[in-house]
Amino acid sequence: MKLIKTMVFIEFMKLRRQWLWAVLIIVPLVSCLLGYNNFFTYQDILVQIDDNEWIEAWTQASLFYGMIMLPILSGFYCSLSCRNENFGGGWKQMLVLPPSRVEIYTAKMIIILFLVLVTQLVLITEFIITGLLLGLQDSIPWFFLFKVLVLGFLAVCALVAIQLWMASQIKSFVTPIAINVALTLLAFIAAGAEWGNYYPWAQPTLAMSAPDEVGISSLLFFLSINLVIFSLATIIGVASFDKKDIN
Repeated sequence: MKLIKTMVFIEFMKLRRQWLWAVLIIVPLVSCLLGYNNFFTYQDILVQIDDNEWIEAWTQASLFYGMIMLPILSGFYCSLSCRNENFGGGWKQMLVLPPSRVEIYTAKMIIILFLVLVTQLVLITEFIITGLLLGLQDSIPWFFLFKVLVLGFLAVCALVAIQLWMASQIKSFVTPIAINVALTLLAFIAAGAEWGNYYPWAQPTLAMSAPDEVGISSLLFFLSINLVIFSLATIIGVASFDKKDIN
């Protein structure tokens, strides 16, 4: 466990020098601004009697964030985490360190999930601050925002397990991102179809949907399917990385 903590710290120090924090702040903010722009453009249609302005504004922000930004951003984190090692013999340098390959892979998984969680917190914070500045009148739905934060994070866990597996196996920074973008675009179709409940790239938008939108059909099923996908992808990823031919 001590070695994993050390590797997590090393991963953190590597990533903090790559303008990552600017991306982490700007991407959620863009989603919020696009969402609020849509909300105020169609406010008369979106807000009906007894509707909460915050929740209706969230339907627009989550449309950009949950369906597009978050799946692409998590894949970017995974590719960035493996970028240094995929070039210039980085894997060889890392594998001479005391931690095993499993511990190295686990450390990368932990730091990526941490970044996703921070991104979720930044999104909710920016959503609330922007809404207050723009003058939303209704009470802030704290429980709802906490729920979408947690469910969105859990949905991305399975996705990160798949994306990190790809990023650790493909010796390219761009290719895993390109594959991830293509698979993200399929979420537009999957989100409204029955098979979307099984499609990892559609899980974030389903998990972060407002009550009056198409969301997860069953919390138990949602948790179960994401746990299964996360477990399988992690096992395959660790096994593949452990047998990876480093050259």
